[in-house]
Amino acid sequence: MKNCFVKFLTVCALCPLAVHLSRSGDVPEKETLSASLCSAYARTWWQPGVKNPEKTFHVDLKIMKPALWRMVYCNEKDARLAVHDSTGGRFGVLCCEESLFMEDLEHPVLEMECRDWLPAAGAAWVELKGKIPCIIGKEEALSEGLSFTVGQKDQKKPLLLKGAVLEEAGSEKDGRGSLEMSFVRDRDSGGLRMEMKLKSSRYMGILRLELTTPEGAPFPAKEDLFSRSSSSGEYSWFWSYLLNPDEKGKVHVAVNYMTGLEWVDMPVEIKFGMSGLVQDSQKGE
Repeated sequence: MKNCFVKFLTVCALCPLAVHLSRSGDVPEKETLSASLCSAYARTWWQPGVKNPEKTFHVDLKIMKPALWRMVYCNEKDARLAVHDSTGGRFGVLCCEESLFMEDLEHPVLEMECRDWLPAAGAAWVELKGKIPCIIGKEEALSEGLSFTVGQKDQKKPLLLKGAVLEEAGSEKDGRGSLEMSFVRDRDSGGLRMEMKLKSSRYMGILRLELTTPEGAPFPAKEDLFSRSSSSGEYSWFWSYLLNPDEKGKVHVAVNYMTGLEWVDMPVEIKFGMSGLVQDSQKGE
């Protein structure tokens, strides 16, 4: 494997010269989305013998929203921001790095990158312009509970989430998928580990799982891991819980998710200054 040298150029992530946030004129200010700059940096991949190394410009945007809204999804196909600097050179195009940026639906951050474009060495500022189509949810919903047997491996049940999917045309439809449960022995604590995976062909605003006993009491489980992933058109949400070693019986599982979905365009117009370029180098394989 070839050695590669990575040079990072940090661009005024903490000291913006000026930040201007556009808001949609046909939506009341209290019910619109806007963005602010979290960080920005440029990166060049250096490889021996390569005359034109890959260059990328990265921006992280914090999305600001009304208190009762939750961010659900960003349409990465249409999420494009024009980027240029004060020297008046060619424009770049920022695109979403990953549609599953909503790790936190309450305080979402959008990661974007522009390939083969960096601010010019003498640039005083960089400006981002455009709009990003997003799905927001205004209501929380709870699915019907599914019953699983504690300790029984490889259980799988169909799942229906009413009103959990929004089509590009704006129509709301039900989300379908599956909920899988398995159990393994935790090597550190000696307790039982319960692992659950929700799978669907559509991305949905999944918030959490609610676990109860057959009598409706909270099920004694400690969540210690949660993650999201996507592969080949399938989306997955994964939870891991620690149980008592002697836990038995049934557990009822319901999915808490967002509904009341709407497409909202988030306008972005941000200009920020360059705080002198700070250089750092890393070497890897």
